[in-house]
Order: sequence, then C-alpha cells, then structure tokens
Amino acid sequence: MPRSRVLIVDDSTLSREVLRRTLELDSRLQVCGEATSGEEAVKQIRTLKPDLITMDLNMPGMGGLKAIEVLMKERPTPIVVISERSSTSGVDLNYEALSRGALELVPKSAVFGAGDDELRRFVERLRLLAEAGVEEPEKQQPAPSAPAPTIPVSTEKPILLGIGASTGGPRALAKLLSSLPRDFPLPIAVVQHMAEDFFDSFVHFLKDASGHPVEQANAMTRLEVGRVYVAPPRQELFVRENLTVKLLPPPPNSLISPSVDSLFFSMATALKGRGLGVLLTGMGDDGAQGLLRMRRMGSRTVVQDKTSCAVFGMPKAAIELGAAEHVLDLSAMGAFIVQAAKGGSFPATPMASSPSPPPQGAHIQTGYTPALGNTVKPPAASPARPSSISGPIPVERLKKCVLVVDDQGHLDSARATLERAGYEVITLDNPLVLARTLRKNYVDVVLLEPELKTMKGALVAQTMRQHGATMPILLWSSLEETTLLTRVRECQAAGYVRKGNPGDLVRSVNKAVKA
Repeated sequence: MPRSRVLIVDDSTLSREVLRRTLELDSRLQVCGEATSGEEAVKQIRTLKPDLITMDLNMPGMGGLKAIEVLMKERPTPIVVISERSSTSGVDLNYEALSRGALELVPKSAVFGAGDDELRRFVERLRLLAEAGVEEPEKQQPAPSAPAPTIPVSTEKPILLGIGASTGGPRALAKLLSSLPRDFPLPIAVVQHMAEDFFDSFVHFLKDASGHPVEQANAMTRLEVGRVYVAPPRQELFVRENLTVKLLPPPPNSLISPSVDSLFFSMATALKGRGLGVLLTGMGDDGAQGLLRMRRMGSRTVVQDKTSCAVFGMPKAAIELGAAEHVLDLSAMGAFIVQAAKGGSFPATPMASSPSPPPQGAHIQTGYTPALGNTVKPPAASPARPSSISGPIPVERLKKCVLVVDDQGHLDSARATLERAGYEVITLDNPLVLARTLRKNYVDVVLLEPELKTMKGALVAQTMRQHGATMPILLWSSLEETTLLTRVRECQAAGYVRKGNPGDLVRSVNKAVKA
C-alpha cells in the first residue's frame, strides 16, 4: 500500500523535527514536506499534494487560521491542528480553526513529552486520517458483513437521541445537527472524544455551526426537547428514565472518557426501546457494544457509512457486531432521524456484502428527501423560495427573513424598522462568518453595506454565490448615487436603498421578497 504523505506546517525548527521523527515511527506515513509559514504551505500543497496537513496556529506572516481557510478553498485536505488552548485578543483560535475547516484538534502534550503509548495513539490517529483520503489497493479484503437483521424493533416513539463520535467527529456532528430542524422533537445527548483543553472551543463551535442550543451536561441537567447536551470531559454521562443526568468519574486507567458506551448502555437500560442511537466517525470501537444493547432492547440504531467517515473504526465495529440497523451516508442521516423520531418501523439496511452507502433516500419513508450537503427540502407546496445554501429548512415559515450585513453601527436601526414591518431579521457585523450564517438560516433577502471595513461588498457577494446563494442582494448605503450605482453593478445586486429612510427600506425589501 502506498505511504500516506504528510505536510508539516510549523515555524519552530524543534517542533518540526519532533513531529517528523514521531510520524516516521509508522512506516505507512511519509513526511513529504515542511513549511514554516502559511504562505509556504499554500505553495507546497500545489506540488506535493499531501494526504494530511499538520498545522500550527501561531506563525509569522499568514498564520494558521488564514492558512486553513486558503488551503480548504484551494485543495481541501484533512488538516490536524496541533495546538494548546489558545486565545489572542479575545479570539478563540481553536474554535476558529474548526470553523474554517480543521478536521481535528490535537494537544501538543500528545506529541511533546508524551509517553510511548500516547505517541502510538497519536500516530495511529493521524495515519487513519491520512488514509481516509488515499485509494485502497485493488486486492483489498472484503468489508465485514453484518448478520441479517432479525431483532424486533419497538414501535414506541423515541424520547431521546444519543450520538457518539470520535476522530473527525466535530465537523460530522455539526453537519448532522444542522440538518435537523430547530423544532426537532427530542432532546439530544452527545458524547465526543475531545481533549479537555479544547472542550469549550468545541461546544462553542458546535453551537454556532449547528444552529441548535448546545451546552455542557452537568449533574443537575434534565434533558429537554430542543437542546443538545454534550458530555463533559473526563466524566461518564448516564441518563435515567426521567431524562435526568448522572455523571461519574471514569474507571481507573480508562483511556477514553467520556465513553460513548456509557451513554448507550444507560439509554438501553433506562429507556428500553424508546431511544434512538447514532454512531459517527471515530477510531477504535467505543459505542459498538452499547449500540448493540440498544438495538436488542428495540431502539432504532444507525451508523455512518464508510465513504462519509473520516475514520471508519467505530461504525465498522458496530456493523461487525450487528448493532447497526441502518448504515447511511452522513448527508442522508438527518432525514432518517427526523422520521425515526416519529416512531413506526423502517426496513433495515441490507448488508449482504459491504457497508457501502445506500442510494440517497433508500430506507427512508418520509416526506423529506436527502439532498446535497445538509439541505432537507421542504414539501413542494411550501411557498417559500429556497436558498441554495445548505442548511436546515423549516417546513413552514410564518415570516420572511432578511439578513443585514453591516459593520458600521446601523444594525439596530435596520432590525427595528424591518421587525416592525413583520420580517424576521438576522444581523451580521462580521462578513467572515457569512457562509456559516447562511448555512444555518433560511434567508430571503440580503441587505448589504458595500463599503465594509473588513471586506468589499463585491467580494461578499461573490463569496455568497460561490456557496450557491441565489437570494436577491440589496445594497444599503450612504454613498452618493454615481458611486452606489457602480457598486450595484460590481455586486450584481438587485438594487439599492439609502440609509436613513425607513419607508424606502421597507418598500425595497417588500419588492425584493416578491420578485
């Protein structure tokens, strides 16, 4: 099998040396290059075409955050940030790294000064991430098959959704949760293997990226509908029949905590067939036994398929045990989960040969259909004009939504004017998170200040369209008319509105919504 190629990006000579020696402990990994800055990394990926990139965040010139953003646009590659808890001028760098496309966060303590066992796990983790993007040899072993599904399924409606994930999990969780509607009828409990130093960054990222309320579970938590609860680091999360939480310290010498199995076993015991279990990407086998117990108690169970996993270890282990009632591509899971939350039965995914992904829509008897990315399309009768940005779309909306993008202090006045006119309003003073905002929200019109301090309006409009947005853009400005008309052409906007005239603002938005 060809060796997986790794590019190390770090401005420290010592750090690069330690990383290179550590990675080359595994003969299946090859350090194909080293870069001391973001600019150098961007140049090197064009010729080296690595399978994996390790990234430091604090570097001179183009820092790690900007490098991640540029690299993911130019040549999407798994990026592992090797860092410590990091904050500069109030900016959570680890949160920003996840938001801009980093696949994993690894603490430097897992490499520098770590023991042999920890180093071995670190190298294995990176090898699996690198191999996820490498073609397998022609003479590969057949994928394991699961026994024919003969386990009876409860017809009771689930009362809790439990999700487990490990390596590659943060982005998979964000994508899955964002595909669930905001009025999803179950509370959601999540176990994600995550270094304690990065836990707060992860919760913050998951909240912003998913569009759902996300919080850390504690000993006083009662799981409530409409909220996502994440197991805290170094604590085992158990649920009781009344959906209260019990937290316990991990067993002595435990390598993984919190454990997905702890959550799943407690759901099987407390809820019987009233649980819904989901196992996502991750190395190892945590969660497989617990998911099997859930299935045997009558709960619905689904695991992520190989092609959409960063690492197939945990889902593969569940499939081998026969714990997976369904094996689905990540983009198809949301629609399945929405329907499964209503109760009733589904035909099980056939697994006679390999756990390859079923065709989109297979095994899902529902009015929703899986679409590209995270999008769940509403019924055809919905009158709302869809945005082509991926994201959760409610079946029915009572109000049209206007996104106002302005960093010059006029957001409050726009919000007040448009809300009085009956619109839902989202305000944004940082255009760098525009794409994420559009993924999380269903927007009908964008009101854009063309002279933003951080980014020109034409670039904002271009970025929107590169992400597939089709809603009309209205420029909102105090520029003189000749300049404003030029900006309209540059942005390919539907028109413009002058600031300071509430009547014109409402009339222009009304016209754009009806267009």
